[in-house]
Amino acid sequence: MALFVGVGLTERRQELATMAALGASLRQAAAFLWSEAALVLAAALALAALLGWLLAKMLVAMLQHVFDPPPDQLAAPWTFLLELGGAAILGGLVAALLAARGIRRLPLGAILREE
Repeated sequence: MALFVGVGLTERRQELATMAALGASLRQAAAFLWSEAALVLAAALALAALLGWLLAKMLVAMLQHVFDPPPDQLAAPWTFLLELGGAAILGGLVAALLAARGIRRLPLGAILREE
């Protein structure tokens, strides 16, 4: 998430400077980054949960002859998965916070004069 948000901030310097020149406050520009990071993180967590569940179902179905007796349902390490999701959310929050602080340090006038 830190890489995604950091690269997003670097790539969108021109857009952020234009937003500020059109009258958007730095708080509004930071909210743009926050919302993008939240959407990407939510989609990533949902996709990871779905793909992990499908992969586990497929592996149990393929290896059913190995288990004696075969399992009735999947067992999941819920504590670990919740900690992993919490770490992803915390990392996303820290990355978005650092990016929001980085917006304040951007030389917005100089960025607009570059091209």
